[in-house]
Amino acid sequence: MRMMSRIVKLAVILMVLSLYFPVVVYGDTSEHAPAGYYTVYEKGKETEIFATSWEVTVGDRYLSSDNKLYEVVEVDRDGKKGFAKFLKTVELPEVDEIFVEETMQVVQGGRKVAIYFSHTDESYVPTDGTYSIPGKGGIFEVGEAFKKGFEKNGVEAIIDKTPHDPHDASSYVRSRRTALKLLKERPDAIFDVHRDAIPKKYYLHEIDGTPVSKVRIVLGRRNQNLKANEEFALKIKAVGDKLYPGFLRDIYYARGHYNQNLAPRTLLFEFGTHEHTRERAEKSAEIFAGIVTKALYGGEVTPGTRVRAEQSESKGAGSGILWIVALGGVGVLGYLFLSSGGREMRYKVRGFAREEFGSFLARRKRDKS
Repeated sequence: MRMMSRIVKLAVILMVLSLYFPVVVYGDTSEHAPAGYYTVYEKGKETEIFATSWEVTVGDRYLSSDNKLYEVVEVDRDGKKGFAKFLKTVELPEVDEIFVEETMQVVQGGRKVAIYFSHTDESYVPTDGTYSIPGKGGIFEVGEAFKKGFEKNGVEAIIDKTPHDPHDASSYVRSRRTALKLLKERPDAIFDVHRDAIPKKYYLHEIDGTPVSKVRIVLGRRNQNLKANEEFALKIKAVGDKLYPGFLRDIYYARGHYNQNLAPRTLLFEFGTHEHTRERAEKSAEIFAGIVTKALYGGEVTPGTRVRAEQSESKGAGSGILWIVALGGVGVLGYLFLSSGGREMRYKVRGFAREEFGSFLARRKRDKS
């Protein structure tokens, strides 16, 4: 019994440590290119496939607007070029099937989503006067329009504007705590709102004569929820293509996780780019909320109900989290050992456990009282 008690205590300590040292635990957090943007061509041809401000890496995948899937096989960092090979044409889900999804379960409760911003400085030059406003970027207004669009469709939208500056590779480490806080509200999905940083020509679009920006969906390919998030993204694209052809620009499978390993149905959206007006992105966000609502809840779901994914998906997410905690503990302990030595590491872990775990239990006790 004493040994089991020690194991349980150690597991809890490792879980707490994994939240405090996410860089060690969760690996790569690289994202946008430090300067300029990448143009990716089909391997062996002069044909341009796409452009992106993300740091392109070998293994990244790209689903075009016409549903052709490519994989990056070579990168020229000096020339900001990538080369990809064609894999296949992807068949999207049938929209009618999405509306009566048999694998979705309806439970009582309100429909709810959550919105946050890993890059809280992102702005739109023509409207905001600059591409970056630390802590209060124009991207917040796009998020508000997204929220408004959900509310028009009978969905409660929680929005969190916690700043995560500076805009660097650790932004997703800082925003992780915000995402974790939002997940306590038990939303049906959680969305990280961004804008791209490439020439505006790639994003300009019109819907019924109204100027809008196209939308990109970004998937983190290094996480256990990739399959669930990919299925959700494909449903969104299927609905979008049916209602507003050409509106959804593409789906980009980038290296990293971007906090999508926290739960299924966690996606990153890019509304336009810094070169066009913010108003285009706001209009897009409002329209896009309707698309996401249909993909998430289907046409048969009435107000006052909530959709939950089938249990097998939740079970997979739970086991994935356990693996993250276990691997995270190993990573943290290894990091502490290398940085401070074995004896000092023991003191650090012991002290950390006393202070942080004790205060954690105290908070739990206060919450229950």
